[in-house]
This record gives sequence, C-alpha cells and structure tokens, in this order.
Amino acid sequence: MQVEESFAMPVDPAVLWAWISNVDRWAEWITDAKRFEAVPAGELEKGSRVIVHPHKGSPIEARVEQSEKGRILVLRARGLPNDLEVLLTFLVRDQGGSSLLTMRAETELTGILMFAEKMIDSKARAKLRSWAESLRRATGA
Repeated sequence: MQVEESFAMPVDPAVLWAWISNVDRWAEWITDAKRFEAVPAGELEKGSRVIVHPHKGSPIEARVEQSEKGRILVLRARGLPNDLEVLLTFLVRDQGGSSLLTMRAETELTGILMFAEKMIDSKARAKLRSWAESLRRATGA
C-alpha cells in the first residue's frame, strides 16, 4: 500500500528543509509523539537513526535510507503496531521561491490488515495532511 500527498508550501525550500531535516523540531509539527531523537545528533544522513518516543507504548526506531540535503529524506520505521514496517519519504521541490512538499508512506499489509486497506489509506492520508498543516503553521507559511 502506498499513500502519497503533495502540498504547496509558501516558504523557501531551504526554510522547509530546515524543519524536515532537524529532528529536534519534529515534535512541533508531528504531534504523534512526545519527542524524537537523532542518533547521532545533528542533521540526518544516510544510516542515521531516529528514535521516536510515542505518547504511549515503546519507542520506535527509524533508519535513514536516503538523504539528499535540501531535497529528499527517506526513513524506514520498524517496531510499529501489528509488526508493520513503513517507508516514509519527504520530497521538497523548488517552485520559484516557494516549495512543493510530497510525503509518501509505503507499507505491505498482511493478514487481517489486508481487509482494512481502505480505512488505513484514509487514516494515513489524514495524517499526512495534518502534518503538512502543522508544518505550514510552524514555518509561518
């Protein structure tokens, strides 16, 4: 299953990238967790890990699979409920001084979850829209 949403963001791509690449700022726009930590600390690079501390439950680890400064960040998260593994992509494109942000979540549904694909798709799209709106507010866009 793949869910992808694109959002026009009226901010310079460098400003937007600063929010996407800095894990210390994620809790300001990704409200699903109380905090995030990068290992090692600093800007995310290929091989970096992100430890997500949700409001409930055990921490979740994501590993950066691709990072091109100012353009793309791809993380693979494991340890999600129902043993899901999710590939999460943030792609920033310059639109003449503003930005086009594309967010994509990919996972393989197995077992009983296959029957809930439409519901999961709907919830995932709502989550991406929520993140984009929060990011829009956080960047002052």
